[in-house]
Amino acid sequence: MPRLGHHPLKVTGLKDDFCPQKITIATITHIPQVAGYWAESLDVLKIFFQSLFASTEQSFDLMVFDNASCEEVQNYLVSLKMDGTIQYLTLSQHNLKKLGALNYLLSTASGDYIAFADSDVYFLPGWLEASLKILDTFPEAAKVTALPLVGGDKTLLYAENVQRAQSDPSLVLKLGELVEQQYIDAHRVSLGKTPEQYETYLKNRKDVLLTRNGVSAYLTGADFQFTITRQSLQKALPLVVENPNEYYDPIYSPVLERRLEAAGLWHLSTPDYLVHHMGNHVPNLSAELPWLNLEPGEAFHTHIHPQKTVSLSFSNRLRQNRIIRKAINKIHLWSYRFLYDA
Repeated sequence: MPRLGHHPLKVTGLKDDFCPQKITIATITHIPQVAGYWAESLDVLKIFFQSLFASTEQSFDLMVFDNASCEEVQNYLVSLKMDGTIQYLTLSQHNLKKLGALNYLLSTASGDYIAFADSDVYFLPGWLEASLKILDTFPEAAKVTALPLVGGDKTLLYAENVQRAQSDPSLVLKLGELVEQQYIDAHRVSLGKTPEQYETYLKNRKDVLLTRNGVSAYLTGADFQFTITRQSLQKALPLVVENPNEYYDPIYSPVLERRLEAAGLWHLSTPDYLVHHMGNHVPNLSAELPWLNLEPGEAFHTHIHPQKTVSLSFSNRLRQNRIIRKAINKIHLWSYRFLYDA
């Protein structure tokens, strides 16, 4: 109830033309300083956004949760929010850890499909389409990671999922060392591991490739990037650590994965290598992803928001002009007083 004048929205009404996209893409940022360990992290973040827009054809809403980054990073994110690149931006004063931020994002994302990625992921064309096709073909799947991972899981639950797949007549299974070596090497390099250090991931390796109706997926997944359905999320949220032992990692607790597994849902991954982990270092993609035949630096010559129209870009330039903004503000104030304060 206003004390003076009339509330403008009660007179003109509120536009009811908002319609969220079917797909929400979400990420978490945490760069406390652009120095030391994080010296290249802002550049990596910019590449993240560049590759996302260059490699994603479908329309989506973009959600970003900033986990107490430094002022320079937050200002950069705000600029992307102002120009329409980011639709939903949350700036947290405190670091809620990855699980806390992920819980917020997954609880508030409005899409039927939510694609999450750490903010140091590089996207390759077709990553989203391949993930959605697998989710549509395999209703047993909760989430899909857009790169093949070796070895699968060694837990009892994983063994039960393999048995369940083997007993399904609609599925064709292949077991063995199936993931291409160049994909294994690329992911190993992205983790900063030597072949000797990575050998532990390959012991007693058994890749499981599932095929249904001509669509294939590996029975394995990861937490740094995945696409998940809202229907699956309803079986896992809220993400709460009930046992302190679940936090064996000081940054992330796999509560989401455990709850999805308890609901009998699978983690799958694409047979093609469609996302690449960058970490805290700008990668040499021509060397790390040799099958793409990229020229050095070629992958980074992309525009950050190719989906934006010319008219939107022009309107953004108008809004950023201080003289025009000041004039519009005066006109708005005068028109408001003229209409409502009489």
